Amino acid sequence: MYRRVVVVAAGTLFALLALVAGIVTDLHDRDFPQALGARSRIGLNFHSSALTERDAQAALQEMDDRLHLGLVKIAPDLAGDGNAKVYVPLSEGNFPAEFRWFGGGAPGQVLGRERLDHSPPDGTYLLTGDRAGLGEVEKALVSSGVQVDTTDASVVDSFVFVAKEGSFGAAVLAAFALVVALALFWLSARARGRALRVLAGCQTSRIHAQDLSGFAGVLLASSAAVALVAGGSVVVTRGWPPALLFLQVLAGLEGAVIAASLCTMLALSVSAWPGAAMLARRRPAVHSLRKAASVVQALTFVLVAAAAGPAWAAHKYSSAQAAETAQWSRLSDQVGIRFNMGGGAMDWTEPRVGQLVEEAEAQGSAAFSYTMTPQDWSGDLGGYSAVAFVNQAWMNLFSSGPVNRSLSEVPFEQVRQMVVEAFGEQFEIWSRNKLPGNELMAQFRYVKPVGEVRIPVNSRGGSLMFPDNVLIAVMPSLFGMINDRNLTSLVSTRHIVFAGLTPIQGMLEQHRLTVADLRAAGFGGDVDLVYIAEEGLLKAQFAAHVTWLLNLALLALVVAFVVAAVVSAVISAQLHTKRDFPLRTAGHPWAWVLRDRVAKEVLAGAGLMTAVILVQQSTEVTAVLTASAFGLSTTIVSHLIAARWCFSAVSRRKI
Repeated sequence: MYRRVVVVAAGTLFALLALVAGIVTDLHDRDFPQALGARSRIGLNFHSSALTERDAQAALQEMDDRLHLGLVKIAPDLAGDGNAKVYVPLSEGNFPAEFRWFGGGAPGQVLGRERLDHSPPDGTYLLTGDRAGLGEVEKALVSSGVQVDTTDASVVDSFVFVAKEGSFGAAVLAAFALVVALALFWLSARARGRALRVLAGCQTSRIHAQDLSGFAGVLLASSAAVALVAGGSVVVTRGWPPALLFLQVLAGLEGAVIAASLCTMLALSVSAWPGAAMLARRRPAVHSLRKAASVVQALTFVLVAAAAGPAWAAHKYSSAQAAETAQWSRLSDQVGIRFNMGGGAMDWTEPRVGQLVEEAEAQGSAAFSYTMTPQDWSGDLGGYSAVAFVNQAWMNLFSSGPVNRSLSEVPFEQVRQMVVEAFGEQFEIWSRNKLPGNELMAQFRYVKPVGEVRIPVNSRGGSLMFPDNVLIAVMPSLFGMINDRNLTSLVSTRHIVFAGLTPIQGMLEQHRLTVADLRAAGFGGDVDLVYIAEEGLLKAQFAAHVTWLLNLALLALVVAFVVAAVVSAVISAQLHTKRDFPLRTAGHPWAWVLRDRVAKEVLAGAGLMTAVILVQQSTEVTAVLTASAFGLSTTIVSHLIAARWCFSAVSRRKI
């Protein structure tokens, strides 16, 4: 029976590891698409090279054909159909027209070689063929003045990225707690047999070996079952290449956990060895595990209470994270301009940026959002959680559906004092016409969302915010209110974004803001175009992974605590059998028989719960109280069940 319990509990542990393996595999697949057979990423920068674009493309094509590199360029999706990137092989190969990602989502698109006919050679390439010629390629390109940055596909790097997240720490703690609880349960179930073998003169090493081998066999069976189910589902839904990578990651995690489990088992087995003095006093065989059981129960109780708040917060905000993912998809065709140049070049660039913004705004393709929160601004925001400055183009991006019906006009007189005192001086500095702050702030239209619909705004960190009590200030004209220097700064920090890669490329050429124009004017530096939604979409998708990871970690901790509580209660019941049996036989109720030891554990649990609340200072106190109530209830029920079992066993002369 106890083997089945260990198998089920270990299954929870390995299911948690399968989720971690899925997250690692998904992140790795995003960097190195397994459907294309990507082995390395090669970043090429030809800006310092004397090669012309035509010569550079010809050189890459020649080396790819001769060395069978299987180079695939990652290019922006000019069709604007929602896909941020497309993949273009330099040579003919066995590539699908589209492929699925491990984590789902819109399929990746593979286009023909003609897609690169009018594209610069700079960018990122995937190596999908023979890696033997990679060194020759790097040497040839570097000798021509090309900057080369090569990154080999490494699951370890993806794992390290996940390991840096706090949710991974919760998963590790859950796994370790469950391992200790299972080892404790295994030893308690076999304590009587161990004691008998000690009395029979069996060698200590042989007893330890039997304990370890039996525990390892159960863990291996459970891990194999989880790997079979999880790997089989990946094969059916994603195919063999992703499944092999997933199983490789999962096998590494399971192997590490099983090794840690055996080390823990050995340590507990040695520390809880039934001594001759204990056997001579005819104490129960589980007596040596009493202290370890109490410590494990207390630690797992603290971990459950501490994990409840973050898990509930992640679950509560999962809908907001889904909404953020949907809103980021609306920005999939929005492009940001990134300038990398010196001060002299900026003086030459700023008036051209102003002209570009003026033209884009006239076409309705320049969207502006700049948000200030109490953390960013020490001034009084008048009770609002944030103040967002936007233009009408930004509002148009998110104006479909119920948003139009969720805005309430705010008269300027209601917010005059706050906005003038807080932001009037800032806009005087930004002003093109040097107007006083009071006049500038009066030109805005002020609105606020009502109801449950929230309008996303751009935070200073470059991600979307969904504040529930935000004052939105809609400016009448982006170009008319902000001078060229500050427009350039706002463009560079991606507070101003533009619709469509092809239109903005044309505008850059029209206003002489390309890299070639910079070189012709005698300046160095770069002008890059980037899709602003790519990083945001990845962060939002990873946030969904974090929610699942925290929830499953909490489940594993709950299982660990239940196991530890049951083991502790059984040990306590066996140690108190000589007292409990006559009292119960005399007619005393179980509540009276168990009151002393249950009261001690309940008081200890209440103290630990209070300590967790004080240390965490979490707003999710209800979640902590609920988890603690579950833990205390489990403790009481475990003592009752264990005491009744021992009474029955003594009655049948089994103890």
